[in-house]
Amino acid sequence: MAMVEVRNLKKHFPVKRTFIDVLLRKPQLYVKAVDGVSFDIEEGEVLGLVGESGSGKTTTGRLILRLIEATEGIVKIAGKDVYTMSKEELRRFRKEIQIIFQDPLAALNPYMKIGEAIMHPLKIHNIGSSDRERKRMVYKMLERVNLTPPDEFYVRYPKELSGGQRQRVVIARALITRPKFVVADEAVAMLDVSIRSQLLKLMLDLKNEFNITMLFITHDLATTKYICDRIAVMYLGKIVEIGTFHHISENPKHPYTQALISAVPEPDPKKKKQKIIPQGEVPNPINPPSGCRFHPRCHKVMDICSKKEPHFVEVEDGHQVSCFLYE
Repeated sequence: MAMVEVRNLKKHFPVKRTFIDVLLRKPQLYVKAVDGVSFDIEEGEVLGLVGESGSGKTTTGRLILRLIEATEGIVKIAGKDVYTMSKEELRRFRKEIQIIFQDPLAALNPYMKIGEAIMHPLKIHNIGSSDRERKRMVYKMLERVNLTPPDEFYVRYPKELSGGQRQRVVIARALITRPKFVVADEAVAMLDVSIRSQLLKLMLDLKNEFNITMLFITHDLATTKYICDRIAVMYLGKIVEIGTFHHISENPKHPYTQALISAVPEPDPKKKKQKIIPQGEVPNPINPPSGCRFHPRCHKVMDICSKKEPHFVEVEDGHQVSCFLYE
């Protein structure tokens, strides 16, 4: 059974209109940030969501957690429909679904001590019989994310920590309620490579220890190799290909995925990789191209690509692609 089920998820942000636009009765325009996304995440699985900036990755993650309201679509987590819940039901369900934000400095209250920040979710969800017990739980979590000695880090403020330490605090705060599902939104993007590898290992260890299902959002395909079971490639509000890391890295099917893979640096200087550079700029999400959204930049474009939207086709076991080349 899938832990997370997403069906036809959409988010269209209205474009702000001027007084003149209203006076002239110009039609309301919308930014189609997410436009019909569907996928499943199995229990205990890590699904990587990759794509360039502006593709809709972060918006998708926030829609799944209902941090922002969807225009259309269905999201079920552990069999529960997130968008039919009342505010009180959703508030209680929050302890089961958490998010790790990209910028830990912005995610943490600069006037709240680290220990208080991690304890805050416990108080909100009434976990622990007393503050003393909650403090023990915070100490244990600080040790688990390698912030030792815990009593020293407990009384520090975010500005007194390094970037890697702050990210560990954000991870600890997200996992202190023992959630079933976590969205990691570019969780290691702002860190040095050496710190990034340590935190990826930590996140993978904690995921296995607590049996967490995860959506790992990133623009770095190389990172997905170390933590993700499957990868979904997103372009201009739509998912174009889903498969394992082996499928995506060794045998990419969609022309956009092929372009992404060609951009990953080759560590062996003797090997030469063919660069596939998409033509032109990313289209405007207010007025996206008809048919396949990648067709204006595609190196394998056909006549049908601009006239009809492709459907997902299974090309291998578990490897799906949305492209007319395989229909």
